[in-house]
Amino acid sequence: MRKLSVVLLALALVLCSGYIPDRGSSANASGTDIFGQAVNETGAPMPGVEVVVVDVNNPTTTFKAVTGADGKYTMPYTFLSGTYNVTANYINHTANRSYTNVLVNSSQAVRLNFTMLEVLCKLTGYITNGTTPIYQATVTLFNEQRTYSNVSVNPLGKYEISKVQPGMYTVVASKVGYYASDPQPPVVLIRGETKSLDFVLQEQPADLGGKVEYDGNGLKGVTVKLSSPLFNAETVTDEDGNYTFSQVPSGTYTVTFSKDSFLSRTMNVGLTPFEVRELNVEMEYDTANNTQTFLLGLDLAHSLMVVGLIVSIAVLIIGIYVNYKIRRKPELLDQDDSEQD
Repeated sequence: MRKLSVVLLALALVLCSGYIPDRGSSANASGTDIFGQAVNETGAPMPGVEVVVVDVNNPTTTFKAVTGADGKYTMPYTFLSGTYNVTANYINHTANRSYTNVLVNSSQAVRLNFTMLEVLCKLTGYITNGTTPIYQATVTLFNEQRTYSNVSVNPLGKYEISKVQPGMYTVVASKVGYYASDPQPPVVLIRGETKSLDFVLQEQPADLGGKVEYDGNGLKGVTVKLSSPLFNAETVTDEDGNYTFSQVPSGTYTVTFSKDSFLSRTMNVGLTPFEVRELNVEMEYDTANNTQTFLLGLDLAHSLMVVGLIVSIAVLIIGIYVNYKIRRKPELLDQDDSEQD
């Protein structure tokens, strides 16, 4: 009889165990649940994330669950239907989102997933030459374990290096055609911090010069313009047709030569740091828009002016000469008067 009782009790326990709800699929026997999975930025399961569910209508009523090795969670058996705000927490991380006013009806299971983002650091700032922004300069942040870098961009020469692990770093700014930034004290970045650090870079200058000629002779008064997105300058050729640009930042430039009555010339030139470049140009007369004469290569209007001036001077000289002759021999004038009588 005792043996029969023991057998029946064991059978009852086995049968009862078959009715225990599966916690992986629902929180309680009715199936009312909030469940889901937490992963990291790479999509890998993230264990140990605490999911907190707070009743909107009764904030003192809260439920908590912690993700397992597979990153999955489900609410405890005591979970009830209601309207909830749901957040996920993990040390040194923040969730990609939170959920508000989540309505969970009786026997309803709602899936809410999270991506956990590690709270890191950011370094930002501006790069200039002291007055003008410098674009495409590289800022490098490094220590023995890690290296990060990014470039400065329009419109203000701003750079930004994100997702930096906390620690102590050396920071250097550089660009071709400029001296690297002066040594900086090590930068200490604290988790969650955004630190600002500006740089001033000095150009490694080049010189550009040459001679502008027409018909084998230096041409005076030619306007020479040097232009690029970052630097512009202008000068005029001297008496011998020479021009010079000094302390020009290295880079690629457009050089334009122009003068009234001449065809403009445009050339591209690349200047490397400390280079001294000579660029000579032969100008061409604009025959399509100017009438050229034999007189000193001048156009018609200026040629006529010169001819008029020469004629005027000749007439003046002849007049002076005649007046001189009459004064020395006044009888010539009397003889002329008597012949008229």
